[in-house]
Amino acid sequence: MAIVLVVYHSDTGKTRQMAELVAAGASSVEGVSVELASADGLDINRIVECDGVALGSPDYFSYVAGQMKIVFDRLLSHKDELKGKPFVGFGSHGGGAKVLGVIETLAGRVGLSRLREGVLCLNAPVGEAMDECRELGKALAQAVIK
Repeated sequence: MAIVLVVYHSDTGKTRQMAELVAAGASSVEGVSVELASADGLDINRIVECDGVALGSPDYFSYVAGQMKIVFDRLLSHKDELKGKPFVGFGSHGGGAKVLGVIETLAGRVGLSRLREGVLCLNAPVGEAMDECRELGKALAQAVIK
């Protein structure tokens, strides 16, 4: 069974809500096991071992949360193992709206391959943004079972 890992950091719960929606979308695909994991204390080998990863962070000063930066720093020594592994990004913001680009840049630098454009939400996901998060997870799951 293919494994999709959804890694996120959230202080206020907004990015966690996005992560849960991404995970729900991925879970809708048969043949895929989905794991939801906080960046805090993450066993970095989970990213190396999974078939596809979704990465999410709030926008702090137009950058990722420190906990997510640590994840990327730790992934640097696994670039060869990560080369070409599909990922999607997602993020919440209160007006900065830069975090998705940062996630995609950092993920590319550690060898991950962007599957498609991610999802960025102003504050918590509502309405159409909720559907976009689910679709993001579904697209990742469909990509890893092919």
